[in-house]
Amino acid sequence: MSGLLLSRTFLERFGARLREIEAEPGRPVEHILIDIEAGPPPATELDRVELAFFSNDARYRRQPFIDALEHAPNLRWLQLFSVGVDPKAYPSLRARGVTITNAPGANAEAIAWTAMGAVIWLGRPFRHWASAQQRRAWDPIHYEDAPRDLAGQTMTILGVGQIGARVARHAHYLGMRVVGIRRHPSPNDPVEESHPPSALPAIVQRTDWLVVACPLTDETRGLVNVGLLSRLPRGAHLLNLSRGAVVVEEALIKALKSGQLGGAYVDVASQEPLPPESPLWDAPNLIVSPHNAAISASYPAASAECFFANLRRWRRGEPLEGVA
Repeated sequence: MSGLLLSRTFLERFGARLREIEAEPGRPVEHILIDIEAGPPPATELDRVELAFFSNDARYRRQPFIDALEHAPNLRWLQLFSVGVDPKAYPSLRARGVTITNAPGANAEAIAWTAMGAVIWLGRPFRHWASAQQRRAWDPIHYEDAPRDLAGQTMTILGVGQIGARVARHAHYLGMRVVGIRRHPSPNDPVEESHPPSALPAIVQRTDWLVVACPLTDETRGLVNVGLLSRLPRGAHLLNLSRGAVVVEEALIKALKSGQLGGAYVDVASQEPLPPESPLWDAPNLIVSPHNAAISASYPAASAECFFANLRRWRRGEPLEGVA
């Protein structure tokens, strides 16, 4: 019987659903529980662990779970609740040949709506009104200073995967024209135009909103740099929903200060948690969220279902999906 490492909190919440899956024909598993507050299980139990699910509840107290994985010598498969996974993450596990899978699409809808909230906040005069409210000032914007209509503006999305595709659909609700950039453009992408990455320098010259939704790879690391930002029309906007290292933060701050960028939203940073001394906190017209764009009441259940689907495959001896 194979040991399945789970947090006690996850089992308490999703135990009934897990038992439904385990009642189906397939390899038997036993539960080995970790109490995030108390630390990893004893070595005798960790020796039996072959598979593990790193669930949402362990995210903010991750070290006990990581320690348990490091001391599970027979671990073969780790399922993560998250969607984006740096291919260089968990190097010691990868060196041991552990298969790591993620949960594609589990948080896509929540992130897409967060992105739309940032578009509306940056594209409409909410910053001005919020400042006026804090000053207790009745300070309307006059028509000569009115913002451009969002309808008709062009949004370019780097990475038209689960998240990028949903952002594209929601942008259409606002009447925006959407251009997709992806390694293998598809006629099924919900965009008006689809181009390979080589077209990006030309495409950004007519881009009002640049949305970064691509995975972090050697190819995308530092992709959004000073050269790319300088090609955007003056006053364009940037949203980073990907990983902090895709955007060169010094270039982002410089573009905001100069007015080359009219505003930006970042949910990620090159160093997380973002330290208090980071200049990102004080950059003008920048919204920063603490890698929290995916937060929603449905996310734990959605990521659990991704795990359950893969657990079915594992118990049947089928290939796993979402290999990172």
